[in-house]
Amino acid sequence: MRNSFFLLCLFSLASPAQSQKVSSNLKFEQGQVLEITLQVKTSIAQQAMGQAIDFTMDATGDHFYKITNATDDNTTLNHGVQRIRFTFDGMGQKRNFDSNEEKDLNGPFGKPVKDLLEKKYDMVIDPAGRVLMVLPEKMELNSSDGRMMIIGGMMKDVFNVGMPPKKGLASFFKVLPDTATSKSEPWTQSYSNETGQFDEAYNISDINDSTIVVDFATGSVTVTRAEIMGNATTTTMNNKSTGKIIIDRATGIVKEKTETTESAGNTESSFGTVPVTSKTITTVTVKAK
Repeated sequence: MRNSFFLLCLFSLASPAQSQKVSSNLKFEQGQVLEITLQVKTSIAQQAMGQAIDFTMDATGDHFYKITNATDDNTTLNHGVQRIRFTFDGMGQKRNFDSNEEKDLNGPFGKPVKDLLEKKYDMVIDPAGRVLMVLPEKMELNSSDGRMMIIGGMMKDVFNVGMPPKKGLASFFKVLPDTATSKSEPWTQSYSNETGQFDEAYNISDINDSTIVVDFATGSVTVTRAEIMGNATTTTMNNKSTGKIIIDRATGIVKEKTETTESAGNTESSFGTVPVTSKTITTVTVKAK
């Protein structure tokens, strides 16, 4: 909660709230398909024995939600992943992967991706976008080749889009608060999961006839554990993010989200402690079919 007060202060200097108010009231059409593209560009810098080791990753995940039932009380959505692709450059090697290519699916990174493409889940949300039920509640992916753990870590956001959200938490579609909110009137939320603690602050920067624009800032501390070539590692990162969400005013459904995250921390292993810094730029676009 410490970051929540700081993040809220980021928006406290905004102009007085306007009279026009909006609230979270999602409108879905039964049979509609929402195609979502997640693009992640990540650069990581480490220091090992006085030498800089840099990694870069460009990854894209294409997934969808199909509205299988829509009522005034709740909406049921069926989720699936269509395609995963990435380019990686680091440790003197370059790799390209595209799940549409059979040779890539049969390669060292193919197992978890193939598993992700085959898995689906059903999610029931309330009119504000909060998760009421998920079936199945949890999914596990097959492990990739141990040499690919660094790539897997850099692609965690792409893989996470295929994982069921937890009951009671906000779904991808919930952005606005439950109560009516006007321009320049901030709100915050905090939550934790298996990776860390997150504190978020939001503020509506614009309301027009077609869209609602929300600015946000996030502070978090995350801990990631992995095994690389038989060596257990623990990476602790302090993360600061800023971004913007564009919402369709008629339906309340997200149209676009952009986010820039800068992180600093360290990786601990039996070989010692290595400082780590990273920058990630994430772009999410939603198209209705």
